[in-house]
Order: sequence, then C-alpha cells, then structure tokens
Amino acid sequence: MRASTRDLAETEDSGEGILEQLVSDVPAAVARLYRRLRAEKPGGQIGDSQLSVLALLVKTGPHALGELSDHEHVTPPSMNQTVNSLAQAGYVTRQGDPDDGRRVILVATPEGVALIEETRRRRHAWLNARLRELSDAEREILATATGIISKIADS
Repeated sequence: MRASTRDLAETEDSGEGILEQLVSDVPAAVARLYRRLRAEKPGGQIGDSQLSVLALLVKTGPHALGELSDHEHVTPPSMNQTVNSLAQAGYVTRQGDPDDGRRVILVATPEGVALIEETRRRRHAWLNARLRELSDAEREILATATGIISKIADS
C-alpha cells in the first residue's frame, strides 16, 4: 500500500514534532537526573566541582594542576582555589613529581578516597532503588535509551 502525499506530510510533520520535543525534553531530563544524582552525597562536605576533581584523582591517579584545569575546562587559578579547598579539607595532598622535581602533583588522601566511595555508594543505592520501581519493559527501554544517549554524547 502506497502512502498518500497527505500521509507523508503528516508523518514528516510528526517526525519534526517529535524531533523538536526531544530537543527540548532530553536535555531537561538529563539535567534533572544529573542534579538528583549529585544530591546523593555525604552532607554538604564539598561542592560539585571539588567532588568532580576529587573523583578524577581517585579514578585516574595523581595529576598536576594544569592537567586538572584542562580536564575540568577551568583556568589554572580557578583550579588552584578548588585544590586549596580540597587540601584544607584533607582530601588531597600536594607532592613532588618523582619524574620531575620542579612539578607538583595532587594526590587523593585516604579520606578523599573514602568520600568518593561513600558518594558512589549513595548514588548507586538511590538509582538502584529507582530502577527497581520500573517494570521490566521500562528497564529495557531505558537500557536502549542509555545506549542512544551515550552515542549522542560521544559524537
């Protein structure tokens, strides 16, 4: 069966309408989920940018200040303030680079590692509870959508 010109126009309009809706809804939904996950951390100990830097140090190991500022897309003076706060709280230490004595590297302390682990535990527990509330069909849809969102993010 061949579609009429009107049917094609309606499908095209519908596709454009869906596209416009997705352009609006996807960022809003991702941002709300991100904010909700960020809320799952131990009681207000450090801010989101500090937590991001600390998580990077825990995950990938020591970094120089410039590397951290490049990764976080902030200026070195801004990163220095973030690192100073983390150091004052006892979550990072400054050490000499064993390969280049002129360079200082930042290392997560055991307290910093523990904070990241607790934050991850809380976030995973919250998300796991929400996912368990979904039906099997909804979880399958979410698994597919997650792959699609990752594909968009990686492009």
